Amino acid sequence: MSEVLVEAYDAEELLGQLSSLVGELEQYPDTEAREKALDLVQIILKLHGEALRRILATFESLPLKSDIYARMLGDDVIRAILTVHDLLPEELEARVAKAIEELRPFLISQGCDVKFLSVVDGRAQLRLMRSGKGAPPVAALKLEIEKVLDVAAPDLLGIDIEGMAELLEATARAAAMLGAMIAPPQSETPPPPAKLVQIKRPRPDTTNVGGMWVSVVRSLGFEDGQFKVINYAEINLLVCKLDGDFYAFHNACAAEQGNPLDEAVFDSPMLTCACHGYSYNLKRAGACLERPELRLESLPLKVEDDKVKVAIS
Repeated sequence: MSEVLVEAYDAEELLGQLSSLVGELEQYPDTEAREKALDLVQIILKLHGEALRRILATFESLPLKSDIYARMLGDDVIRAILTVHDLLPEELEARVAKAIEELRPFLISQGCDVKFLSVVDGRAQLRLMRSGKGAPPVAALKLEIEKVLDVAAPDLLGIDIEGMAELLEATARAAAMLGAMIAPPQSETPPPPAKLVQIKRPRPDTTNVGGMWVSVVRSLGFEDGQFKVINYAEINLLVCKLDGDFYAFHNACAAEQGNPLDEAVFDSPMLTCACHGYSYNLKRAGACLERPELRLESLPLKVEDDKVKVAIS
């Protein structure tokens, strides 16, 4: 099959030619011919503008909408035409600021508040204020903000909460200290350290899993090495993505108290709980490093049509 060569055009050059021709038409001495030519230009522009508006409207229902917009707006010619027809989507920073402002009344009702700072390298910079002990944990608040921004700004690369890195570091130090306090005493001749062998487990068969499959999060935009705490009805879940595979666990430490892992420190693939300092390997079905008899409770999971689904019995 022969290839069709399409000549590439420069946006500024094309717009310049259009403006120049319109200018020449406006100076044309024949009034009737001039008005008809200008009317023709206007009709063509209106037709193209209406077609573009309908094309953009069809993208709203597509799961890859954010990727499509990003590629379109990165093209100078497409961006110039959208600008001419006043169809250029609202700037990312404006959309994020608007969504955060609309979310604030809900957050204030939960005993906290959020302030939008800026967008840097495609990531929203936020300041989160918690006003009381009854306020939800930072991880839960971050998840709520991400849900809203996934809809308002699907092209956003992520959010950074001011001071959250310091909070995670402090939690890690506290977990390490607690783990050292409750660790069993060392014998005089300690055994050699066990070598941790990473095994690539086959993905579980989900064809005959009982219960109801429930969509809990979108797979598109879920970064590798990321984990999220998700509340669905009465179920509290922990979902993560490691080396391209998704995993789901009940959001509870496997130790006796079973405290939630909202404030756990995640260093892929290890998740260290804040209550005991235990480390769980999420790639090894949530196995506990310090106490091999403990294991996080996993849930059957599958990915369909950009949706991560778990089986709830």
